[in-house]
Amino acid sequence: MMILSGFRTARRAAGLPAAGLAVALLTGCSGGASEAELAYKADYAAHPHLRVTGYPSTGTLGVVQQLVWRLAEGAEGRLAELGASDGGDNGDSGDASAAWVREYGRGAQGAVTADFQDDPAERQTVVLTFHDTGQVKELVLRPGGRDGGDGWRVVLR
Repeated sequence: MMILSGFRTARRAAGLPAAGLAVALLTGCSGGASEAELAYKADYAAHPHLRVTGYPSTGTLGVVQQLVWRLAEGAEGRLAELGASDGGDNGDSGDASAAWVREYGRGAQGAVTADFQDDPAERQTVVLTFHDTGQVKELVLRPGGRDGGDGWRVVLR
């Protein structure tokens, strides 16, 4: 019995460095997450999952997810930050985002499907279906900034 007890202790002691290494690796992997990545993960965990059809890119999917989350939260200002002008002044994005929150906010709190149409080379059309309210909203996405370096944006109109 004493030999078995010593064997178990030795086995446990041998496993400690491996467990410590695993914890260190996992901690090291998550330690490099940026503030934006952590905010995205928190948003993702706090909202219903978006149903997706079609072929989004990583960028177009991300901006549509954020748009639906901002609608559901009633966050007009944060929704306006996702907006892009369609070649003109972007001064009305605040007014448009307020109108969108009033119109689609309740529907965005429930099940939503995003149907990504077109190839997202220069623009992409996305049709949102808000299942709880039966509403449908067509979006136009385009790259932001002069060279598209600002990521994908929603044309708010």
